[in-house]
Amino acid sequence: MTSLQSFASLLAELRVIDWVAPVVCVICAAALARGITLRSLVDRKLAEMGERELELEKAAMTDAVTGLKNRIAFSRDLETLLDRGGQGEVAVLFLDLDRFKEVNDTLGHKVGDGLLKGVATRLREMLPEGDTLARIGGDEFAAIVRIDPTRPVDDLAIAIVEAVYEPFLIDDHVVHVGASVGIAKGMRPTSSADELLRQADIAMYDAKFSKTDSFRIFDERMSNMIALRSSMRLELERAIRNDELALKYQPIVDSRTGELTSVEALLRWPNSSQGEISPGDLIPLAEESGQILALGGWILDKALLAVRELKNVPIAVNVSPIQFRHHGFATIVSDKLLASGVSPDLLRIEITEGVLISHLDAAKSTIRQLRQMGVVVVLDDFGTGYSSLSYLQNLDFDYLKIDKSFMKDLGRRQLATQIMRSVIDLGHSLELKVVAEGIENDWQARLLQLLNCDYLQGYYIGAPMPLEDLHKFRLNNDVREKLTRASAETPELPSAANG
Repeated sequence: MTSLQSFASLLAELRVIDWVAPVVCVICAAALARGITLRSLVDRKLAEMGERELELEKAAMTDAVTGLKNRIAFSRDLETLLDRGGQGEVAVLFLDLDRFKEVNDTLGHKVGDGLLKGVATRLREMLPEGDTLARIGGDEFAAIVRIDPTRPVDDLAIAIVEAVYEPFLIDDHVVHVGASVGIAKGMRPTSSADELLRQADIAMYDAKFSKTDSFRIFDERMSNMIALRSSMRLELERAIRNDELALKYQPIVDSRTGELTSVEALLRWPNSSQGEISPGDLIPLAEESGQILALGGWILDKALLAVRELKNVPIAVNVSPIQFRHHGFATIVSDKLLASGVSPDLLRIEITEGVLISHLDAAKSTIRQLRQMGVVVVLDDFGTGYSSLSYLQNLDFDYLKIDKSFMKDLGRRQLATQIMRSVIDLGHSLELKVVAEGIENDWQARLLQLLNCDYLQGYYIGAPMPLEDLHKFRLNNDVREKLTRASAETPELPSAANG
């Protein structure tokens, strides 16, 4: 067969592959010029093109940052597994990192990418060979797990959360994040891939909102809760815009004299469709929906207006971790102080240890800026977090507020009293003023006087109240009489037998 006959025969074979023919024409022309066998040259070029096509297909199915499968590949694998013959239960685990956005915002995308790679490595090590692991977007990962009676999926979820909780060292930064995991179970071949992934996603959000669990298994109740949260997010947006929220103010008094020394502003949402919403539910909702900055700004504005009305009574404002870590938070506070005409020493910013667990250097810088402008900084809920003593050693606070959980056994068990005494003495040794919150009876007030606690807060002192009632509290403060009387009495400390 001549070269031209071979060329014509090859084109006839490839006539159904329209996109190949032009390429072959070029190849064949080059081959004729060089005297190379047309068939061998075309076969080689087509093989190279096939390999390239496979590489492109693989790249399209792979996450560029972690090297894991991406959402497309994950969905395909899940559908294949569910459609495959045979019985058996599978589970989809949907994982979302907590505080990932803060890492990106404060330490940069390079560290954020390093964190994603580190999480991927730990997850890969925990899953048996054959299970599918993917990064399906942003800070979200998913896994397909074949359920094995010898390896409960609940135990795997707990192990994953614990593994992610361990700190990561990335470019000389120690990074702490958490994880929320949702689980959805399905039977082959009756379950839908899309539905299982949706259920696992819903369960993950339920775990994120939970105050006790880091993972949840999907049940139908969760679908209703997701719809409710979506409705509440829209309602909260309207409430902020239309000034439908409210602040109440709880008195903080001198432990010896009962004189009002400051108040804490506490957020309330009195007229939502679900009734009054507590801050414990409202703040997580605002954080998850991205409304926390607008909400935090509203709280600061209202508190500063109240300071102007009270004139010489400082107001403490709780600041969420996301709000505190936001770039330029100290500048925002400064601008609001200037706009309101309020002296900085009349504003107190309360932060919890949750603010400090990540990005300690950034927190230290923000605290320093606030104190330099004259704002008082309070470490709130002391004793409930992670490394309280190290924070006191590395950060400059003005006040230490002891968590109300310490009040539970105070006066009943000697150990509880000894711990309280130690915490108060520790605060004083660091030249901090100490506030005890959660005071509910005169016994606790008397004992805290004896232990030299500086300030008291709680329902025994005064419940959170509207600003107009706070004016009345200042005029008719019976706490002075109660605490003056209590200071003249010496409570009997519990004996060692009470433990």
